[in-house]
Amino acid sequence: MGSERRARRGVGPIKTERAIETDAEAEAGKLRLLFIGPMPPSAKSPNEVIGGARVMTARLAEGLRERGFALDVVSTARPRPNLSRRKARWHELITGVRVFCAALRRMRRADAALLSISAYSAFIVGLIVWIIAAAHRKPMGLRLLGGAMSEVYSKYGPLRRRIADRTFLGRATVLVESRRLCEDLGNRPNVHWMANSRDVRPPFDRAPERPRRLAFVGQLRMAKGLGEALEACRPLPEGCSLSVYGPAMTDTDFSLFEGHPSAAYGGALEPADVPRVLAEHDLLLFPSYYRGEGYPGIIIEAMQCGLPVIAARWNTVPEVVEHEESGLLVAPRSVEELRSAINRLIEDPALYQRLRAGAAKRGEYLRSNRWHGLAADELRRAVAKRR
Repeated sequence: MGSERRARRGVGPIKTERAIETDAEAEAGKLRLLFIGPMPPSAKSPNEVIGGARVMTARLAEGLRERGFALDVVSTARPRPNLSRRKARWHELITGVRVFCAALRRMRRADAALLSISAYSAFIVGLIVWIIAAAHRKPMGLRLLGGAMSEVYSKYGPLRRRIADRTFLGRATVLVESRRLCEDLGNRPNVHWMANSRDVRPPFDRAPERPRRLAFVGQLRMAKGLGEALEACRPLPEGCSLSVYGPAMTDTDFSLFEGHPSAAYGGALEPADVPRVLAEHDLLLFPSYYRGEGYPGIIIEAMQCGLPVIAARWNTVPEVVEHEESGLLVAPRSVEELRSAINRLIEDPALYQRLRAGAAKRGEYLRSNRWHGLAADELRRAVAKRR
């Protein structure tokens, strides 16, 4: 019943690594893709966080299967993100060894490989997968998650940069989230813009005249702008409120909620519950200045549910939130600008309605069909060229 209800909403269940592998076993005669990336677990542990990277990777896997690929999946997800630096490095080492062994063993059966990974892990894992793919004469695709690759690449030394340019970053089919990343990487012919995308629909329709119910949804990292959002919403007009949803992180400061006149914490959300929660609200606050921010999935989901977004003018977020068209942009860390933008929409119903329409239009543009089709076309092209 739950799966049928989610299907009617347009946000079918996210398949786990095992489910996708099982489906692939029944598909013969299709292009075989060794798909490596962070996937939702088969059984979620109590402290596990299923963030946007896993959701996006799982959706991409489904989209490629729908377009004629048989997937052999290797998950790179670590079971728990809230670890000390020492334990996190140990987990990363274990994950790296596991990915290396799996790729070495399974690459020969594939027609191509696709690695979905963040910029921070791209050099080591990308180089490993590229070497194994090249040894088997198989083309490789690299899906870079988030918007940090230009910053990471700029910090490579001359030797690292030369190695990257001659291997995974220069000879693979590279798919990046933003147009700015294409430019920062020199508009290379092998680098293609593939926007982060979503496919959610609100389970019911609402037509608020002006925003009264505000939402903050995301990991409760302080760099996501949690403190700024709570401070900006202290003097909300009567009848307005802020609901905060998301998993606690190592730096989450819950004392900020104590005695707050307008805000309440609603806990973490399962991905399937996000459309319902968004549909119950009128406006999304996303004042993030998190260093790796790319095209935040929650912004896209909010727009597809008809919510305008007030976000920080940070990294590539302005490519998603068009100022004065689908939302408002404010300076990072500025409580005053955030508060002013909130009050502006509350006091100007005409502007709010115009931004609602713009958000819905932008959300439609960022649905997955065109972007998953682009990834499939580029992978097919790479396979045909190699053959």
